[in-house]
Amino acid sequence: MAASIQLYRQRHIPEERIPLSGDTVLFLDDSRLITRWSTLKPRKDFASGISIFDFEKHWKITRVARADGSLYHWYCDIMTMHISHDTEQSTSVYTMEDLLIDITVLPDGTVHVLDLDEVADAFAQGLITGDDLILALRAADELLKLIENGGFSVYQETLEKYAKELR
Repeated sequence: MAASIQLYRQRHIPEERIPLSGDTVLFLDDSRLITRWSTLKPRKDFASGISIFDFEKHWKITRVARADGSLYHWYCDIMTMHISHDTEQSTSVYTMEDLLIDITVLPDGTVHVLDLDEVADAFAQGLITGDDLILALRAADELLKLIENGGFSVYQETLEKYAKELR
């Protein structure tokens, strides 16, 4: 019997644990998880996405799409993945802990770093540890350097491939 997978997103601001029950797992190995999802509530700006969770790099990179499937933007969450296995239930639980720093890359290449105030607030309030803060800052720095030197295209190409296959 194949193990079932449960996905969650753990946020610190606001403090919540959200099941990602609408996500569809497209690929999973020891270092990556690729999912697709649709918005829970209709939006005018975008409708769906395909995400790569890179466990080792502490990134979730998402191709956010409009209703017609065209690219809206790339959204990058700095995160860490916690994985637990319940052998009795044949279930694996993947909990993405959002470390609050986000980076967007627009189709024209413009980059925005978001929520640095939130990560500072979370640390000041004791919601994340110093180790979490250091991990988040280093992961964001590495991702920004990857975007700057053109290496981000590996993620973009992978997500575009999945997007085309799913149309």
